[in-house]
Amino acid sequence: MAALASQASESDVSDPGAGPSALTPLDPARLGPRPGARVIVAGGCGGMGRALVRALCDTGVQVAVLDQPSALRAHPPPSGVLALPMDGSDAASVRDAFAAVRAQWPSVDGFCNLIGFMKSWVRVADMPIDVFDEVVAGNLRSHFLCAQAALPLLQASGQGTMVNVSSTLGMDVGKGYVHYSACKAGIIALTKGLARENAPRVRVNAIAPGLTDTAFLQGGTGRPAVFEAMDPQRYAARVPLGRVAVAEDMVGPILFLLGDASRYVNGETMIVDGGVYTQ
Repeated sequence: MAALASQASESDVSDPGAGPSALTPLDPARLGPRPGARVIVAGGCGGMGRALVRALCDTGVQVAVLDQPSALRAHPPPSGVLALPMDGSDAASVRDAFAAVRAQWPSVDGFCNLIGFMKSWVRVADMPIDVFDEVVAGNLRSHFLCAQAALPLLQASGQGTMVNVSSTLGMDVGKGYVHYSACKAGIIALTKGLARENAPRVRVNAIAPGLTDTAFLQGGTGRPAVFEAMDPQRYAARVPLGRVAVAEDMVGPILFLLGDASRYVNGETMIVDGGVYTQ
């Protein structure tokens, strides 16, 4: 916490280099980070992560993927990507992974945190304490630890961007999802606080996906199934756009928030659910 407070106090100091005259000229044909930019993707081996990493690599961005060893083995990142094992809920593991990135890159331009999972669809009255603690550690704690570790690298770039991943369940809580929803609501609050503490040198935003057809529907990449049978097409009837999201639907919004096109967007959570939450 002391380290985070120190970073916040540094960002409060007026930085002439962060003013309008220092802004990178916008390329209207470019959605995401510029070619050659350095971006870390935590949870880059999951469904959304793989789609995002492909898009970043295809557009000339240098990428580092941080994920569980089992996920790295099951879904190895593309050639040329810096791949490092990390348990986002473990402080020592996060510290070591970001230190390894720092040994390669003195600064990074963007960081996207896709870490998260669901466990035990159960009401609060019946929820085991250890399940609650595990879900908090794997969702909210992991976002805090990774944000704290990423900030020095983002601040070193002068115009770094962080994108967290929340959920519409952080805004509209369903029965049995309370523990997960509490974490995702916490990520929204964390995003707002980080945005205010670290501007203008670092922008922090989030996306809030709706139901997305990835391995997350069973609990998460490399994790035991939470639901025995979940047909995403049953949910499609609720979606004004007429279908359930796929991983690639989240790539555009994340690229936008990581890139210069969103340079005046800070502290926002973008809902990406096909219009369900707006009804």
